[in-house]
Amino acid sequence: MKARLAYCDNFIEITDFQHFVEEERNGNPYNCAFSIRVKSGEFAGLAEGCEYDYKELQKFIQALEDLTAFRRKEISFVEIGFGNEIRFECDSTGHIKVSGELNRYAGEQFLRYHFMTDQTVFPAFIRELKRL
Repeated sequence: MKARLAYCDNFIEITDFQHFVEEERNGNPYNCAFSIRVKSGEFAGLAEGCEYDYKELQKFIQALEDLTAFRRKEISFVEIGFGNEIRFECDSTGHIKVSGELNRYAGEQFLRYHFMTDQTVFPAFIRELKRL
């Protein structure tokens, strides 16, 4: 399963998503595994082995909905395995800057990225996140 946010030739994608329900029931916050793929301009990166808490993912999805409804100006998604980050910053006109940092192989490779989007691409991304 995947969720993809694309704008022009840029994208961020959460792929290979797995939710381990039993781990969540046992209170383990490392109950989701996935990869993050980014293309920003001529640069691209892949962070594999990312982990997150499913309950926190639900909060993040709500925060994205709040962002696109102008109830928040910025939010961050920081996975707990290696600290890979995705930030969203919205201005008053609905333009949204997507930025963050990816690292691979415990920091041996590193990508800092950003690109601009607008609100039109977020409904499909949010629907895909909800399906994960």
